[in-house]
Amino acid sequence: MSENAITIKELTKTFYLFNKDYHILPWLFTKKGCKAEKTALDHISLEIKKGERVGLIGKNGAGKSTLMKLIAGITFPTWGSVEVHGKVGSFINLSAGFNPDFTGRKNLYYKGMLTGRSEKEIDSVIDDIIEFVDIGEYIDLPLRMYSSGMSARLGFALAVFTDPDILIIDEVFAVGDKNFQEKSKAKTTELFNAGKTVLFSSHSDALIRQFCDRVIYIKDSKVAFDGDVEEGLKIYNDDVRKKK
Repeated sequence: MSENAITIKELTKTFYLFNKDYHILPWLFTKKGCKAEKTALDHISLEIKKGERVGLIGKNGAGKSTLMKLIAGITFPTWGSVEVHGKVGSFINLSAGFNPDFTGRKNLYYKGMLTGRSEKEIDSVIDDIIEFVDIGEYIDLPLRMYSSGMSARLGFALAVFTDPDILIIDEVFAVGDKNFQEKSKAKTTELFNAGKTVLFSSHSDALIRQFCDRVIYIKDSKVAFDGDVEEGLKIYNDDVRKKK
């Protein structure tokens, strides 16, 4: 059995931009008609061991979110490979994967099974999730009647209560209203301290220091630093100051 929770080899992700959506289909066959290309990640190789808590730092647009989405299976590599060993709890695009015509309750089963959980697993936590999200009768109403905050609550609770092995977190402590923010922060902290493998993207040095034992600094689509938290933060903050 692998000691790694995540193994990444030569990972590259390129996005292709088009003037019109209908230009995409001929491009698939001819590779012509693309307006521009944007390489979000460029031949990245990483190993993250089980139980490591890794802080992902870098400026907006550096490729952090793309890396997390690739690990979570939300998008796919242009080149290279991502191997994930264990169940993933993704805190990215919390409402993604829900069906607007299904009730909140049905969506918990629907998205849960899309992300690899069995009906039995969801049965065992459904009451805890419903109590945690605390949206009353809305749980049995169609998702299209929810606010964006209510949908995010549902996605957050599903991610934390289905006992993930790997947490992928994009600074989600601001989910919902103030009361729910406190609940979500406490629950996330509990998972951080439970020996899970964590990939945590944040612009807060204090949170990175509090929760992480390793830092990966993504700069211009590449890994600029991988190692000690304090050293990584210093290199990143020095780079930020140089550009001011």
